[in-house]
Amino acid sequence: MPRLEFHQNPEMSLGVEIEIQLIDPISCDLKSVAPSLLEKLSGVSGAQHIKSEIFQSMLEIDTPISKDAHEAGRSLRASLRLVRGAAAAEDADVLMAGTHPFAHYADRLLTPQGRYFKLVDRNQWITRRLQIFGLHVHLGMKNGDHALAMNNALCHYLPVVLALSASSPYWHREDTGLASSRITFFEAIPTGGHPYLLNSWREFEELIERLVRSQSISSIKDLWWDIRPNLEYGTIEVRIADCPPTIREVEAIVALLHSLAKFIDLELAAGKSFGAPPEWILRENKWRASRHGVQCQLIADASGVSMPFAEVWRGLTESLQPLVNEFDYRGQFDFLSELILKGPSYSRQRGSFTGDFESVVRHLIRENESDAPEWGAV
Repeated sequence: MPRLEFHQNPEMSLGVEIEIQLIDPISCDLKSVAPSLLEKLSGVSGAQHIKSEIFQSMLEIDTPISKDAHEAGRSLRASLRLVRGAAAAEDADVLMAGTHPFAHYADRLLTPQGRYFKLVDRNQWITRRLQIFGLHVHLGMKNGDHALAMNNALCHYLPVVLALSASSPYWHREDTGLASSRITFFEAIPTGGHPYLLNSWREFEELIERLVRSQSISSIKDLWWDIRPNLEYGTIEVRIADCPPTIREVEAIVALLHSLAKFIDLELAAGKSFGAPPEWILRENKWRASRHGVQCQLIADASGVSMPFAEVWRGLTESLQPLVNEFDYRGQFDFLSELILKGPSYSRQRGSFTGDFESVVRHLIRENESDAPEWGAV
């Protein structure tokens, strides 16, 4: 197999993708109107960032290459306004969250694209269940080895990102008891969930060669890892986050990831090396964030010492302070601190439940429209 070509980026630019839900305003169920929305938006300026997804009741919005979280947030808000306008004409609402509180995956209509049919044919029920919605953040890398070093370093911080974004406590009219149930769905796929921990780009190339030869994957797109290199864009793609209900939350999490990546890059340039965390810590901390969100205790080192999430956050913000100032991210980091204190989406959704799951859907629609968390009921 020839060596994999990694598109090189001289600057650490950003790209963001969010997966949004289209809702019937009467039933509060998912509504399969994505094809008609895309047809309405065809040719509209800015609509090139609005795309189909695996099911007809969802859409993906992406950003152009952005210099910072502020720019990415502005792009997402503009695209979301276009979607809302087209959705209103189809008698549909829009919301964002890691899962829908009660929609049944068996009712979903597949988007008629060959890749999606192949996924269902190969993975059957596992693919059919992927009625889930994420936030993906791309960070531009200089080359493949730079990407692998960043991949390993960011693995230490993925549980923090998951806890802050966690917005999938409900599934099929049941409280799962988790802050993020969405992230558990990928664990059923052999090439999903935790990334394979590698030490160099050459090791990654050799792994891909073996996976393709063994027909475990047909392309790198079949690696549904929590974080992975993206050859086409020359990025590290952080995929662990649930899609939060507001763009304000999305922008704040993007600011966190941008600051973390810049901090790691400076450390690498100074000669520091970052090994990935031991797999047992990676798995356990991911589980704790999925189960308890920002109320979790995270394992701090290989001796097994655990720290409250709030204490981890304080230490992290102190380390990132110079970059917060450089990129004018103070508002985003203050908002994340407020989110930890008052409650991410999983706790707000539970606080909005009034005996029927339709009330949770209406709460999520309101948050998305106002671009602000509703903390009153938490």
